[in-house]
Amino acid sequence: MFIPPLYPTRPAPKGPLMPPMKELKSYPQAELEALAERIKTEILKREQEEEDRVRRAAEELARQAAEAERLARAEAEAAARALAEAAAEAERVAKAALEPPPAEKETAPVRYMHPSNRALTWNGVPPRPDWIGAWLTTGGTLYALEVAAEKLAPKPIPGSFRPK
Repeated sequence: MFIPPLYPTRPAPKGPLMPPMKELKSYPQAELEALAERIKTEILKREQEEEDRVRRAAEELARQAAEAERLARAEAEAAARALAEAAAEAERVAKAALEPPPAEKETAPVRYMHPSNRALTWNGVPPRPDWIGAWLTTGGTLYALEVAAEKLAPKPIPGSFRPK
């Protein structure tokens, strides 16, 4: 039967076991010099590894900063484009609001009018309406329709009499 110890034991160290340290006085001079050389070499190696690690970290940070700057510049350009488009649209809307409304489609003045029905008019631009053909078939003339238009057509109100 297994009985656990009362006090926990230390876990076994990971990696190679280090030999117990001897008193430096017990080493001969040649071994001490070789050991000092190995220590210097190991220190230089670790310093170089640390410099490489720091350099790689700095390069990574610089790359991330450049990427962030590129993204910020792209976002700023997109925002500037959107603002320019919005300003152009606002300018277009303001310009359209200031322009007078387009005049009614200007039509040619009435040139021919039926003498008994003032709603039947024609400005002389083809196609010719059917009522003109019926008028001509019954013996009427275009000249009579012109005279009727001159006499019966409403006259425009002069600009000086229009309300403002």
